[in-house]
Amino acid sequence: MFKFPLQRLLELRELREQAMARELAHARSAADAQREQHDALATARDSAHARVSEAAAQGPTVGELVSLSYAAAQLSERVDAAHEQTVAADAHAEGRREALSSAARDRQILDRLRSRRLDEYRADTALTDRNTMDAIALSRHTQGAAEKRKENEA
Repeated sequence: MFKFPLQRLLELRELREQAMARELAHARSAADAQREQHDALATARDSAHARVSEAAAQGPTVGELVSLSYAAAQLSERVDAAHEQTVAADAHAEGRREALSSAARDRQILDRLRSRRLDEYRADTALTDRNTMDAIALSRHTQGAAEKRKENEA
């Protein structure tokens, strides 16, 4: 029976790779959610700038213009902050992707080693079986030859 000495390590690496894949999926979801929030804020900012422009064309009071401009500026700041958070979330997702790639490479190395060792085990087993069969055949041949000699002598 074949027993790979590093099987437990291989299993642990597989579990690690699965955990990394879950982390990557979570990081990508978080980055997508952050990107959607950024896009929504950018749309709101653009809408606010359009309202400020419309209001300016209608001749509002200075207080109204200042208030609308302040709201638009606040939205712009929030969009900038959301953009930074989106970039950070994308960087985190990329880091998780690289970690997953590394974990996959580590596991594949052990998989290849296990496969190589299994091939060696199978070759050794086949050789042992072949030698055993050859020994049995030689033994039968020798017994048959001995019996023929006894029959010829008798």
